[in-house]
Amino acid sequence: MDVLRRSQTTMHPGGLTVENLAGEHAPFNSRKIHAALTALTNDPTVVHRVESLIVAQLAGFDVVATGTIEATVVETLEQLGYQHMANNYQKQQHA
Repeated sequence: MDVLRRSQTTMHPGGLTVENLAGEHAPFNSRKIHAALTALTNDPTVVHRVESLIVAQLAGFDVVATGTIEATVVETLEQLGYQHMANNYQKQQHA
């Protein structure tokens, strides 16, 4: 299920809610994106740049699917010219 929407009420006050494939909700945790990016590169500047752009793209929504987050990470890496990192991220997610 690809969920990316604004809702009338936020599932988790004060932030973004993530919906997994089973339809369960959890608060968004940007540290997971940070950890995934850190596993791809040792360059803290790249990690910060990519992470900031991803979080900014998701910030306008209340509920987002895990698949949408993964696609946003891949698209952001590709748009910034980090194709190799995008490929490795996809491999990590599907391992």
